[in-house]
Amino acid sequence: MSQNDAGRAPRKARGKRPPRKDSGNRIVFRVTAEERQRLVSEAGEVGISTYVRARLFGGGVRNRDALRKIAALHVAGRRIQQLAETHDVNEFVIATTLGDVCTAILGLVDELDDVVDGDERANAP
Repeated sequence: MSQNDAGRAPRKARGKRPPRKDSGNRIVFRVTAEERQRLVSEAGEVGISTYVRARLFGGGVRNRDALRKIAALHVAGRRIQQLAETHDVNEFVIATTLGDVCTAILGLVDELDDVVDGDERANAP
């Protein structure tokens, strides 16, 4: 292998990437700048195409932040279970942990109420 002036071996030649596979038919429609901004803000991290598809055909949109919070609540619930099974745990520790879980649940309910439409809104526990 030959070396360049800096004493390093030359880079390997890269091949071109294969063309992107077309996954379906395209539907194009025009929106105003305000409508596009609204779509972008409502779609969030899932993207406009996924958001529109979910709104039209059902199935919902996954909110990753909400799913992470639910997972964190699950971990907190497991912690409470472990505390309940321990005989020599302080009551203050259990009360503090339960308070933290209740606060997290109320915050999650508030966030989910913002995501769900008014006619689909479920009663909070």
